[in-house]
Amino acid sequence: MRANETVLRNVLQGERQFVIPLYQRPYSWKRPQLERLWLDVRELIESPDTDNHFMGSLVLAQNEPMAASGIQSWLVVDGQQRLTSLSVLLCAIRDRIHRVDSVFSRKVNVQYLTNEFTGSLDTYKLLPTQADRSVWMALVDSRVDVEVGNRLEDAYRYFCGQLESLPEEAAFGGNSFVDSLKDVERVVTTRLTFVEITAQSGDNVYRIFESLNNTGLKLTQADLLRNYLFMRLPERSERVYRDHWLPLQKLLDEESLVELIWLDLVLKGNRSANKHSIYEAQRRFLESLHTEEAIEKWVEALLCKAMIFRRVLVPSEENDPVVRAALDRLHRWKAKVLHPVALRVLLAYDDGRMSSQETADALRAVESYLVRQLIVGTGRTGSNVLLADLIKTLGNETPYSERIIEILAGQRRRFPADDQVREAMINQPFYWRGKEWQKNFILRSLDESFGRVEVVDYEKSKLTIEHVLPQQMTAEWRSSLDANLDEFDSADEAHEFIVHTVGNLTLSAYNGSLSNKPFADKKKILAQSGLSMNLAIAGSESWGVAEIRKRSAELAERAISIWPGPVGSSGASEVKRLAAVKAVLSQIPRGSWTNILSLAQAAGTHRRLIGKLLVEEDLPNAHRVLRSDGSVPPHSVDPEAQLRLLVSEGVKMVGGRRASRAQHLGYVDLVHASEDYGDGG
Repeated sequence: MRANETVLRNVLQGERQFVIPLYQRPYSWKRPQLERLWLDVRELIESPDTDNHFMGSLVLAQNEPMAASGIQSWLVVDGQQRLTSLSVLLCAIRDRIHRVDSVFSRKVNVQYLTNEFTGSLDTYKLLPTQADRSVWMALVDSRVDVEVGNRLEDAYRYFCGQLESLPEEAAFGGNSFVDSLKDVERVVTTRLTFVEITAQSGDNVYRIFESLNNTGLKLTQADLLRNYLFMRLPERSERVYRDHWLPLQKLLDEESLVELIWLDLVLKGNRSANKHSIYEAQRRFLESLHTEEAIEKWVEALLCKAMIFRRVLVPSEENDPVVRAALDRLHRWKAKVLHPVALRVLLAYDDGRMSSQETADALRAVESYLVRQLIVGTGRTGSNVLLADLIKTLGNETPYSERIIEILAGQRRRFPADDQVREAMINQPFYWRGKEWQKNFILRSLDESFGRVEVVDYEKSKLTIEHVLPQQMTAEWRSSLDANLDEFDSADEAHEFIVHTVGNLTLSAYNGSLSNKPFADKKKILAQSGLSMNLAIAGSESWGVAEIRKRSAELAERAISIWPGPVGSSGASEVKRLAAVKAVLSQIPRGSWTNILSLAQAAGTHRRLIGKLLVEEDLPNAHRVLRSDGSVPPHSVDPEAQLRLLVSEGVKMVGGRRASRAQHLGYVDLVHASEDYGDGG
């Protein structure tokens, strides 16, 4: 076998075809793997001076016989998921840039997606298994008859959504939107590296595939580093292992040890270090240490960091009650993205540079950043990059809370302001934000802010989130809403808007008992609760639009007090709101439609702005946005043309004028339809 390092441009250029063998599974990457790939691309664009990102191996075997057209055909023995995902991303780039630069769009198509002067199946540089072939051919041919629900189509829509959102990011530092798209193409084709391994004639590709995918336990980054480390310590290895490395391994399990080794890089200011290249980055650092004494000092310092990191992972081992409580809050949030900052703050605390209260305040500042992002709906996978960059920006400064907030509120870090928190908590569906434990964490914190005489054991109480106004309306609840619709046209519309807002949610151990009961019955049960906010709900005479909005506004003020934000910052700009709307719209598939209210909630804005944008802006898939009852909105320029277009896409019309409710995508569908993802290959 031959091996050489290469980039995607070299792999795909020329008249070549890459065939996914039948023994390979169909394309299976889901949202987590796609997000990881997109984040890698983003990191390389935003940090042009960092090393290229290594994507792994691409194992190829020559496919015989050669195609009649003379195309060189290769079987993809290993690496098909990565090769296919990058090809889908190039397809999305080609289609998005075609609107503004058709020449560049053609270049992408000819260089990376097709063999221009051939016919039939030889036209496609990538030829997936039969299960994916028709969908892939439709994507490459820019046809609209793509199979909804296929993983390739899901990946294409995901990447289209990310590309549509580029303007929100100030076009990566000031470039035009077109230049930003070209930056993405450049990174994908020249800065993602592979080891291309070519099997020779006579090699058994089935045996190669079996050995690549059934090799048992692989060496971890910590294994590799440990082997290198003690190779560099011929004289001191016994003592260093006994006094430093063995205690370190007893403090941390393997996963935590790998994370600590990465954290050590981050704390040294290595922003480009990622968890896939820890060994290489640390090896380069250790090569700069020329004596065994210097290496031993590094291991000793790593053990000190491990002892502090252990308190981050197990807050109960922190002696100071104020710091322990702050660490416990971060621990309950369950986000490893917080670990670099937590370790950095505790190092300053252990050095005596910060008091226990200053330490707790600093940890609360980072907590505020993530909580506010969740409430507003602007959290993203890139938060780990931003928080790592916080460490680099801090340098040797003492990490006081004011300084942390100042840095996180800086350019493009998106620390939500108070007005954004207010708007989101009153108008947005908090119930669909984040993970279950994160929502519980926020509701618990809000309840604790009321203060009480009775002590509540939140952990043992098995509290779950309860909708006071039930998710499924009964006739009695519908009648109650009809009595005061406020700005809404119907009880159904009012219910859709307010049922998942924070003002209608509480924590309760009686979820099954409460169910869809009338409010009079729920009041009696909530009045027996030990939670202060339930007692407040039980004190209300009725429960409808006005009461829910009033409670949302009150909880918003408490949230702003609990989680401090940047001082004097403004809320989301019109440009950012437009980009968010475009990103949601671009992922609505053919044969589906949504309504203005659902779109507003998914994009994190107000429905009045959606109506304005639909009239004034050229939005993707705007024809798929209808009224709540499925009828064409009054602002439509040509209602008949809009109806014909929807019908041509497969939308069924009831009575010829209203889209079928079965094809409607609500807020949950728009935001979470693609969340059922597992591990990819």
